[in-house]
Amino acid sequence: MADEIRVEPTVVQNYRTFLVDKYRPPSKGGNTRAWHRHSFVVDGDLYSFLALGSKKWVFFGDTVGFKWEWDDSGRYRNIVTSSVVTLDNNGDEVVRGERGMKKWRTSFAKVPASKREQRD
Repeated sequence: MADEIRVEPTVVQNYRTFLVDKYRPPSKGGNTRAWHRHSFVVDGDLYSFLALGSKKWVFFGDTVGFKWEWDDSGRYRNIVTSSVVTLDNNGDEVVRGERGMKKWRTSFAKVPASKREQRD
């Protein structure tokens, strides 16, 4: 494991989330709490981490400080999620996003059709 590097509190740009876990339709509970890749840009460098849910950990106008490390290939900057500290506009520390753990989904969503229709 590589050494952790600290990013001092700074403003993020272009915060995005992407679903990484298997898709589920809204009628079966949806993807709100599924595993997502969160990524954002700080000073031209892209940082990312895996977390539950699509809720943002940093809002527009917030500042954030965190530790990160290179992945095994040396191409990606992975954020250490336990080190993320978000400050709101007033400078108060806030906790945003879904913090926790859950198992990965193991099966794909079923096709919304009968067995007979699936065979055709």
